[in-house]
Amino acid sequence: MPNKSTKILLAFVIIVSSISGCMGISSSTQESTSDLITSVNDPCISSSEAILQEEITIIVDGEERIFRLSAPSSEAGTKLALIIAFHGGTDSEEDFAQQAQFDQLGEQQKFIMAYAIAKQDRTEAEGEWFLNTAATSRDDNNFSEAIVDNLSSLYCLDQTRLYAIGYSLGAMFTYEIACQLNHRFAAVASFAGTMPVNPETCDLVLGMGVMHIHGKLDYIIYYHTDWDWKEGEHEGVGTMSEVPALIDYWAEKSGCESDAIDSSFFTEHIVHSDCIDDVRIEHYGLEVRDHNWPEEIDGTPTYELMWNFLSDFSKTQS
Repeated sequence: MPNKSTKILLAFVIIVSSISGCMGISSSTQESTSDLITSVNDPCISSSEAILQEEITIIVDGEERIFRLSAPSSEAGTKLALIIAFHGGTDSEEDFAQQAQFDQLGEQQKFIMAYAIAKQDRTEAEGEWFLNTAATSRDDNNFSEAIVDNLSSLYCLDQTRLYAIGYSLGAMFTYEIACQLNHRFAAVASFAGTMPVNPETCDLVLGMGVMHIHGKLDYIIYYHTDWDWKEGEHEGVGTMSEVPALIDYWAEKSGCESDAIDSSFFTEHIVHSDCIDDVRIEHYGLEVRDHNWPEEIDGTPTYELMWNFLSDFSKTQS
């Protein structure tokens, strides 16, 4: 948001522009004034104040969509990364897991948190987040990009550091981001999700970092078994993948040439590296965890683990 000095500068530009129209200022002066107006509209020249859990409404494809915004304070010129968080099914009214900790870390590390809210009038067949997008609709993909575009007009957003995280059904949607929006987003990290065994489309334009965390005792999103949606729900999505196959899918798609496995009584940690565009495919299989979000993994808070992974990656701009 513009600070006081920016507002004064903008008022000055308006006055100068009015005078130039009356007095016939030279073309060179008019050009410099135009440049000044452009700079005023650049959010990178302004500092920003911290915002915590403010509800934002934007118009996407002619419909109102909502997200909650937490943004850090920042000095002028500070480029801010962005994480969009996607909640689980029926969790739109609930806090995202470790929400306060994500917000606090965002202030410290200078990144924005945008908590996307699913549309409330969808049928069970559609689902709160549209999956396997090419077979249904691009509504939620467009919503994700609209969040980026909206915040780009308000903040000095680092377009090379756009990320997504998710839980449960929201974790499944992060794979829509990975498949459909990898030309903009650099990495995703999620807990307790999966993706279709045969996605309608999943083409990599640029490499995508993927971190998947999953409890091996998950009784909702099975770890070791492919499964189908209940009859009448999420039509057109198809069979959902077991987790080990999902990790192998992304490692193969990303052309990874190296892998390492570190196992303990509590955690299996798999890392696929030497992949295209220097991304990694990383997995934590939690031996004695179920579908509930873990507070920490191997002694590291989950929100920190996700950020440490995401922040390793930035998108190459052409």
